[in-house]
Amino acid sequence: TRYMDGSISYYEPIENVHKNQILYKSKIPADISNKIFKSATNNAKKIAENFSYVGILTIEYFITKEDELLVNEIAPRFHNSGHLTIEAFNISQFENHVRAVCNLESLPIKKISNAEMYNVLGFEIQKYKKRNYKKNEFFYDYQKNKPRDGRKMGHLTVLKRLIT
Repeated sequence: TRYMDGSISYYEPIENVHKNQILYKSKIPADISNKIFKSATNNAKKIAENFSYVGILTIEYFITKEDELLVNEIAPRFHNSGHLTIEAFNISQFENHVRAVCNLESLPIKKISNAEMYNVLGFEIQKYKKRNYKKNEFFYDYQKNKPRDGRKMGHLTVLKRLIT
């Protein structure tokens, strides 16, 4: 997140798993090297500064077998993979975006828990609506009218280990 005063904060890199070219699962911490972690955050900072961007900026990368980082997508918005920030951090990507574009105080981002987020696709939504959830599970129904194969209908975030 880049604020109008030029200050920058960032969420730790989130690891994504795709199935059939659709985001299936996101998790923190990402299973990446320290080199990749530092490179990802440094690149994101440079991109935000070069564009003088204000708000949440999502940078999606590929990691090669040689442990090199390649930019796949620059999304000037919050991102589906970051939905886990709602429960896993003290400030979600949504709140942080609003704080930045409204020129509110920049607050330090603090991880509360490791987490996994699963997209609910198509007709899977029906079984998720009927499920009972544990205290560490958070289900979101996007209230879309018609399920279709591959359509994101909601998501489930599971907190894995609280950070003290």
